[in-house]
Order: sequence, then structure tokens, then C-alpha cells
Amino acid sequence: MTPVPLELPLRPAEAADLANLIFDHAEGKTLSDEVRNRLAARTAALKLQTLSPFLGSLERDPVHHSVYYLAVDGSEPLLLHLALAAAPTSSIYYKPLLIGRMRRPNGSEIVINAIPFGPGARQNVETFAARIGSAFYPQPQGARTTITIGEDYPAAFDTFRAIQKRTGKNFAAFSGDYHAAMWAAIRAGWRSAYTVAADLTIEGGTAINLGGQEGFSRYSIVIPPTTAGFNGAERVYQQIRNARAGMKISRGFDLELDAASPMTPPLLRSALEDLKERGHMPQLVCPGPVAEEDLDALAATAQHFQITLSFHYRGEPAETVRAVAKAMAGRLNYRVRNAAEAEFVAEHLL
Repeated sequence: MTPVPLELPLRPAEAADLANLIFDHAEGKTLSDEVRNRLAARTAALKLQTLSPFLGSLERDPVHHSVYYLAVDGSEPLLLHLALAAAPTSSIYYKPLLIGRMRRPNGSEIVINAIPFGPGARQNVETFAARIGSAFYPQPQGARTTITIGEDYPAAFDTFRAIQKRTGKNFAAFSGDYHAAMWAAIRAGWRSAYTVAADLTIEGGTAINLGGQEGFSRYSIVIPPTTAGFNGAERVYQQIRNARAGMKISRGFDLELDAASPMTPPLLRSALEDLKERGHMPQLVCPGPVAEEDLDALAATAQHFQITLSFHYRGEPAETVRAVAKAMAGRLNYRVRNAAEAEFVAEHLL
């Protein structure tokens, strides 16, 4: 363990109250969302001042069932490791910060440790998904309709959860920082499907800055809709596969081709026929700004090749969003800048 600093990031007594609540109501039970929600409701009565727990993140150790992990905010974002003193020391996170050893009202002793767990603690976030909660890994889009947000991931998850509760639809998708998005998913307790896209820049037919981006579930590549552009996309696709194989990542991913210039329906069909012959069909294509009269033809082509069309929201009126949604018959991706735009687009997609 690391040496105990003079000032801890939270009060040990408050951490003990929270741990006691978890052991009282989770031990010996299946750790379900119902249990997590009940704990969240009971936590309000504790009147905690130095920490804010995210009960949706609560997970058991995969081997030692009397060991729990919980994301909290103290003076910094943390992951609490809560264990009975008799349980083995965690082999998942090394050198955690000791918050304290406390005795529970029933006489058993517990140990509470803390691990840095902010959006920049990339390795700790990755370890959580890899060793504790694999449900938090992003997934390929499949046939879902998605709204892709590129900033403020915690607020975005709040928005997606509100939309899902209201409509039953899961639109969750993100672009930008893979680990920050996964960190926000863990804190939000989001175990439903979501995807995270990396926007790759092509230079000389090769993706640059691919290092550290191997875990994404979607890769978006801007290319001209020409033979040279398709050749570049094919090389980048192989580079992505090789890089992921080198990192032993077996999860699937989507390829999105973003046209550098607007694509007409005939051009889209020609491009997809070319890519199909090459054996490297993308899962998504962004045809660029399109005329409303072309929507039905573009949708028919997308349906024929079983791909999803992707659109950038640029402040169009509600009528335009509704027209796109109607033409695409509910299978599309919209890229927006923030949660407010996501809320607007979602309302008119439905």
C-alpha cells in the first residue's frame, strides 16, 4: 500500500458508513440494478459530506465475493476497494491508498482502500473493465440507431438515460476520448450497449496517431469517394486489425467511411459495390450533406448493402431531422456536439 498522506481525500468514518451499508444490503445477494438502486436511495440518509458515491458502478470482485469496488468523488475521483479484513489483498490494483481499518457493528473488521479513478487514470479505468466489469466495454453499433456525442460524457450519459427511461430507446454513442467515455459509463452504471468512435486522419494511406486507440468500437475515416480513397481505407482497416491483434483485443469494431465531399445516391451505390468486391464493406457511411430529395434513394442503397448512414447535425430544423429519420426507417447515426443537441435530435428521431 502507498504511505498514508497527512490529509486523506475523504473522511474514513464516512467511507466506513458507506461500506457498512453495502455489506448490510449486498452480502449474500445477487448484485443487481435493483440492489444498487436500493443502496443509492439509502445512501441519501447518510448525509455524506466528503464523498459522493456512484452506486450504479458497484461491482463485486470476480473471485472474492466479499470484496466490492465503487466509484466515488472525494477531493478527487476515486475507486474504493471495500473488503472484509479476512479477504485476501486485492491482486487487481497494486499499492492502493489505505483509508482505514474499521470494525463493523457486528464485530467483523473491514479494510477500505482508494485508487485514483479520474478520466485521466487510463490504466486504472482499463483494468476495471478488463478485470472487474467487462459489461462497461464499448461495443460495435450493430443495427442500433445512435446519436454520437463528442464532449462532456457524464452529462451525455445522463441525457441518454433520461431518453431511454422516457422512450425505451438506447441511442448511446460517443467520439473522442475512449477511456474518459468508459470512465463515465462506469460511474453512470451504464451496462447497456454504447459505442465509442475514433476519428482517424489519413496521411499517405496510413492512419496516424493510432497508438492508444486500439480499444475503440468504431473507427471513422475521412476519405474521398474515389478508388484512391478506397485503397487508403482498405490499408487503414488492415492496420487497425493488426494493431488490435497485437494488443490481444478480440472485441469486434465498426468501420465508418466519412466522405470528404457530398455523395449522390449513384455515387454511394458505386462506392459500396467497389468496397463489397474488395471484401471490406464498412458498417457505416457518412455521405456528407445531402439534398432532401435524395434521402429515399440513399436509404434504399444503404438497406440493400445493410449498412448504416451517418449524418452530422449542423443546426438543421426539426423538420429536416424528422425527414432523415423517416427515410432511414430508424437505422442511422447522428453526430452532435453536446448533450443539448442530442436531446433535440432524439426528440425528432422518434
